[in-house]
Amino acid sequence: MTTVYVRHNDDGKIVTIFGAAQPDMPELVARDDQEPDIARFLRDPLGLEDAFPALRKWQLWLAALELEPPILKADVLSAVDGMAALSARDRETIRIMIEDAQDYARSDPRIDLLAVAMGIPAEQMDTLWRWAAEFQPH
Repeated sequence: MTTVYVRHNDDGKIVTIFGAAQPDMPELVARDDQEPDIARFLRDPLGLEDAFPALRKWQLWLAALELEPPILKADVLSAVDGMAALSARDRETIRIMIEDAQDYARSDPRIDLLAVAMGIPAEQMDTLWRWAAEFQPH
């Protein structure tokens, strides 16, 4: 447990966290850094987890099947294997991520490499990600 000093906006949303009291900021509230909302802000100060929730493995790949044309995991793996600009280690890292990860974070830079492998322009990946987060199998 570490005490941090938190400033909230008028809506109660965390705006800033300091590691020490600030003498010119009496509005700061001392809090435990292990409290869920504090830990979340420290981990994700920009709120990207809310903007892009983690996708479960099945959400990503079942959503990929709904695209036109459908994107198959085997085809993506093959495309990654053919990325000559990547080292063998980087290709293997991406393969492990594709096959073994249980969920995916949009902020992971390898997701952008997967988008290239799947032929999805970077600007469309954000929209696809949000759609896939809502995807439920039938």
